[in-house]
Amino acid sequence: MACKKDNTKQKEVCKKPTSYVDSQGQFYQLSYNTDSKLSELKTDINTYTITYQDNGNTINSSDRYYDQTFKLGPEGQILELIAVYKSSGEVTKINYQHIKTSNGYDATATTQTFRKNESVPFKTVKNLWKMSINNGNLTSLTLIDLDNNNRQLGRMTYSYNISKNLSDYPLNHHQDLIDRQPFISKNLITRSSMTDNVTNVQIDAVFNYEFDEHDRILNSTQVAEYKGGAQTTNSTIKGTFEYKCN
Repeated sequence: MACKKDNTKQKEVCKKPTSYVDSQGQFYQLSYNTDSKLSELKTDINTYTITYQDNGNTINSSDRYYDQTFKLGPEGQILELIAVYKSSGEVTKINYQHIKTSNGYDATATTQTFRKNESVPFKTVKNLWKMSINNGNLTSLTLIDLDNNNRQLGRMTYSYNISKNLSDYPLNHHQDLIDRQPFISKNLITRSSMTDNVTNVQIDAVFNYEFDEHDRILNSTQVAEYKGGAQTTNSTIKGTFEYKCN
């Protein structure tokens, strides 16, 4: 585990959280490999195991629902995602063809879905992800449906605390993999906004964190506003991190 000696207090300082609980009652237990990378994430309803290959450019994730393999580019862009669903044996393959732009990437995502033991996809979908990248972070993303007259499906924007490297906060980093975002940002998110043109939903969220003298997150707060049609809903989720050395 990533611990170091604090010479002033003569005790071990663990830099990676070993557990997390939020105000909705969701509990997370985290374990790490010898390289201090997240290797297991247990929740109340699921357990994720994670392995890394080729210096972390290939990430394998497994839980009760499916096995996933991510192949990443040098900047954090996802090049390929393969998901195998355990209940049905169905396979989803997403291939991202990236074109470098002046402010990020245009990534054409071809999603093919295969039935168990079949080599010909029964469904193929093409979308375009227009991504703006700044200092290694995804700042905006526009999703376009290439199969339906280039219809804009939605847009997301993000802001970051650029002094807080995401690799130090594995729980937040893992959410990018769970959500299958096409880019893994380098810093800790502070604000997000999502517009879904299909369902006419708008979600705005602000993230705040409390750190200790060793730059570890002690507490986090997410305040979100959900707008759907004439309905507006507000929610606040608070979480607490715990650190223990073995």
